[in-house]
Amino acid sequence: KALEIIPRQLCENAGIDATDILNQLRQKHYVNDDSGKWIGVDINNGGVCNTFEAHVWEPSANKLNSIASASEAACLVLSIDETVRNPQSEQAQMQNRGQMGRGRGGGAPMSAAMGGQGMQGMAQAMGGRGIRTLKGRGGK
Repeated sequence: KALEIIPRQLCENAGIDATDILNQLRQKHYVNDDSGKWIGVDINNGGVCNTFEAHVWEPSANKLNSIASASEAACLVLSIDETVRNPQSEQAQMQNRGQMGRGRGGGAPMSAAMGGQGMQGMAQAMGGRGIRTLKGRGGK
């Protein structure tokens, strides 16, 4: 599909129906022998022709360059196996994270925020009644 952009754009620029030309190109290119190897858009007659005989070589050179560039970019992306890290930046991010999110507990662990005794500390903070007193009564 990506290589069909060039003949589609050529057809549109020449005022030719791109769908018909692309169908003809697909039909000629899917032949088992090499007869469809050089078939391309004929903007003079509004059809397809042998571009090698018509001395049109630039689209082939552009296609080869595009394929080579895309392959090189894909290999470059796939070859990256290690990310570059900046220790100073990571340290600054960690400090910023430590300052954020300090609510009632002041950044203390949950058990310390409940009096250092976990759920028992929470029960004592409620006057010794425990969590069961909240059940089904909306905390009243």
